[in-house]
Amino acid sequence: MRDGARATIDAREGETLASAMARDATTRSAAPTMSIDRGPDAHVLIPDEFLARLPALDALEMDKLEDVAVGAGANSRLASQVTLTKEVDGLVAAIAKSYPENPM
Repeated sequence: MRDGARATIDAREGETLASAMARDATTRSAAPTMSIDRGPDAHVLIPDEFLARLPALDALEMDKLEDVAVGAGANSRLASQVTLTKEVDGLVAAIAKSYPENPM
């Protein structure tokens, strides 16, 4: 899924983007299990118009993001920290680089 291809996935309100990606056959491999404790996750890039609708990045999420993300920037988030709500219905997120098999 990191080749620029788009996938539309069904998600349940209140679940995380990582959970929705892990349930979907076309995006499952893009949300690898980062660790037994954390489960599936991915470094994703959120467009500005949707980023403004999400809670601010907190220190704990930033710490986790720095552990797994390659080149994290202002639009970077962990898919496990993006809760899907009506406010972000229609979200288009790009899957960014993560460190391979990070033990975090």
